[in-house]
Amino acid sequence: MDEQPVCVVDTNALVNLATPVVDRRPVAPTGEDPLRALLRAYDVHVPASVPRELATMTGDDKLLSAAASLVLQVSHRLNVEDVRDQFDESLENGLDRVESECIWLANDRSADCFVTDEFNTSNYLFVDVMLNERNSLFTTPHILCSLANNEILSTEYVDMLLTYFTESKHWDEQYTALLRSHHLHDSYWSLGSRIRE
Repeated sequence: MDEQPVCVVDTNALVNLATPVVDRRPVAPTGEDPLRALLRAYDVHVPASVPRELATMTGDDKLLSAAASLVLQVSHRLNVEDVRDQFDESLENGLDRVESECIWLANDRSADCFVTDEFNTSNYLFVDVMLNERNSLFTTPHILCSLANNEILSTEYVDMLLTYFTESKHWDEQYTALLRSHHLHDSYWSLGSRIRE
């Protein structure tokens, strides 16, 4: 069996991948599972702070709580690593401690990709600078398109997911349209080419 590429994923990205699975509203795409698709395609690593943060995601937002609970249910498939003693404080430029630990872990493991949902903020630029391998940075919509490119998720399902997240999470429409054009509707290159068939 071929070795899976290593992927570090931050808390919000994991929650977003789980959200359409637990969303019972008619607007949510059905039939596939993006979280489990990622776990099939990659050797996923997270710092121990990610499960701890997931455990705090309860309260009035039932959809968020259900998505966090789903990630915790499959957490046995995550490589959880305690990196608290590796550095003394969070990285600068507005990144919180969990994000900082994710970046440290991605660099330490020479991860093939680091998945974040920071693309709607200026923090995306700071994450890009802090990563050792600049080409390893993926956003959640980008990794979804990579999973479609590698036939782990269907193109039709990912197309519906991009619409769902653009409307429900206010993902940037121009950005998701560009991803659709390059990865779903044209025969473009696969940025997840290290995923083995």
